[in-house]
Amino acid sequence: MTITADSSVLLEVRDLEKSFVRSRDLLGRPREQVRAVREVDLTLRAGETLGIVGESGSGKSTLGRCILGLDTPEKGEVVFQGENLMTLSRRALRRRRRDLQMIFQDPYASLDPTKTVGHAIAEPMRIFERTPRHEAEARVATLLTKVGLRTEFAHRYPGEMSGGQRQRVAIARALALDPKVIVADEAVSALDVSTQSEVINLLVHLSAEFDLTCLFISHNLSVVRHVSDRIAVMYLGRIVEIGSAEEVYERPTHPYTRALLSAIPVPDPAIQRARPKTILEGDVPDPAHPPAGCAFSSRCPLAQPVCRTEQPALLPRANGTLSACHFAL
Repeated sequence: MTITADSSVLLEVRDLEKSFVRSRDLLGRPREQVRAVREVDLTLRAGETLGIVGESGSGKSTLGRCILGLDTPEKGEVVFQGENLMTLSRRALRRRRRDLQMIFQDPYASLDPTKTVGHAIAEPMRIFERTPRHEAEARVATLLTKVGLRTEFAHRYPGEMSGGQRQRVAIARALALDPKVIVADEAVSALDVSTQSEVINLLVHLSAEFDLTCLFISHNLSVVRHVSDRIAVMYLGRIVEIGSAEEVYERPTHPYTRALLSAIPVPDPAIQRARPKTILEGDVPDPAHPPAGCAFSSRCPLAQPVCRTEQPALLPRANGTLSACHFAL
């Protein structure tokens, strides 16, 4: 996919690739590698929320971590406000981190159990801004209120809080430095359904209030549709379809996207029985040994011989989306 110049684009990912060593030989040399992210291009415009969806192992979280510099890609560029983060020194990248924050999946693991909630939220202010204690405490109180918690929660420890309350604290911590981009990596998947709804609505409200630009990563397509302006669908490390949330959900052109959407349950049993379903045969291929040609060809109901020999390009479709399929509808 060719990325064109656009003044509204805040962040660009260009030809990003990331691999992990699965096993080594007796001399410690890599014997088998998993290509977690393969040739990914995308843009993130100021003020929008881009949803990243796909099955477990599709590379969603690795993509988010590479964008923030938590994992180092072997190839590609992450351009933020015209500056390639991949070429920055450690000191320069550290200064940039205040503009790019992350909300992690597990609220039980992302907070230090030995530190109070107030300490966790104020820590970024002390590190990056050397904020005086009284100013930091005032800011912590404001942020707690913004995320729907009482100010006295600042004196509590994470172990004294529920999962939903901990994730609200994690959100407050991510907002502490007024970042420009937030990456939410499965931010609600560890919560029960009712709490998920509350946290999702909170994220939507805060995104509007703080004019946030978000990358929202999730395997739950219903959640992604609720929060996203655009959606990118990933399969085995590649983006196979990307476009506006409405078009991707209502008029998908890639068979993998259609299969994911058909798996979303509908509350009405009659509609659920009558709606068309796309059944995928087999399991997700081993990411260390993906199929030749289109990675989805081994499970695709539309697969033809060309799909097993030629990798389809991510091309524009009539509905305005881009999809990587030789037989995109």
